[in-house]
Amino acid sequence: MARVACFSIVFTAVCACGGGGAAAVKETGREEVEAFHADNDIAMTVRSLVDAVRVGESLDSSVYNFSGILTDGQGTPLYTDVEGSPGVWSVRVSDSDEACIRNLYVGDLMAEDLMSYIIGSLGLNSADLMTAYRNPSSEEELIFVYGIGNVRVSFSIKPADANGIEGWLMSVKVGREVS
Repeated sequence: MARVACFSIVFTAVCACGGGGAAAVKETGREEVEAFHADNDIAMTVRSLVDAVRVGESLDSSVYNFSGILTDGQGTPLYTDVEGSPGVWSVRVSDSDEACIRNLYVGDLMAEDLMSYIIGSLGLNSADLMTAYRNPSSEEELIFVYGIGNVRVSFSIKPADANGIEGWLMSVKVGREVS
């Protein structure tokens, strides 16, 4: 239990401290733009949720809910939206043993690469894939469900467009496996 409490505290601190943004710098009369940097790695967020569910911890929205920029572990946003800004993500606890992470806007998200990054960070492989299918309600949406002991991680990827620009909407759900 002490490990779980310590992990929750560390996760909260990381989310609270992850800031960053574009900043203009004056240098010899011209402006240069510093690269955006944030410390909210999506793989770390998914691993945190998986670990909490695996040990039976009730997910607390005050700890896990978040809206903002998630990164690739190097501080680089996972996508840019149609306006060229770092893409915004939402992490929401839906009940005590399930949470969903999803991008809020269309942009240049490389959904399959992101899914591979998360799967790799969890140490999963094709043997852990429980099922993959097209959503019968929305045939363009692909759903992949992985099992990790008593935890399931599902990925939903569907095409979308905003102002004539096509992109992807992706969600990652982490929840307790229902027996």
